[in-house]
Amino acid sequence: MIYIRKLIRNFLLVRYSKIYLANYFVLGFFEFKMERKLKYLAICLFLVLSIYPMESTSQQTHIELGFRSQKSFGLYFENGIVTQFSFEKFVPQRFYLGAGYITSRIGSALGTNAIKQDNFQIWLSYYLMKGKKFRPFISVGSGFFSADYESDVFRQLDHQSALISTNAGLEWASPFQLKINLALGYNFISGNGEKGPGTLYPTFAQLNLFYPLK
Repeated sequence: MIYIRKLIRNFLLVRYSKIYLANYFVLGFFEFKMERKLKYLAICLFLVLSIYPMESTSQQTHIELGFRSQKSFGLYFENGIVTQFSFEKFVPQRFYLGAGYITSRIGSALGTNAIKQDNFQIWLSYYLMKGKKFRPFISVGSGFFSADYESDVFRQLDHQSALISTNAGLEWASPFQLKINLALGYNFISGNGEKGPGTLYPTFAQLNLFYPLK
């Protein structure tokens, strides 16, 4: 009787161990797939938004190309390129759709040991006081963040995240057509290394330079 009980117990342990392992690998696989899909979706959105203005200029009234420098309070400078545009039939030169790529690779990580991180950003902005030299604005944005820790020791730490942010600021239209704006922003998704990337800080400041192409 004791032998039969041991046999049943061992059978159940093996069976439930297999179920646990199967669930572990299945969930891990889908988590990995979703992470990759999120990354590729953000990159595709960035590329589409960057190319779209060139393909449909007849439907737009204003296209701007520029440079962005972003500083997380307490951490890195990140620099990169940005573009934004408005549509002729939808609140022209007030409502803007934008996309950009900024990175610490050409910021704080250039020639230093700072962590290399990349931001693929898309946003919607609304500008007040059309036609004035100084224009306040507000933006909401999304995108994808990735940090390269460059060591297997930190592989278990979170290094990628979706981006959801908002910012507000003031833009100045210079006499040379160059537009300069300053903004303060907040990331609704940030991290501490254990939950979310440790270098994704909540508050930041931005300097944007835009030059109108059309």
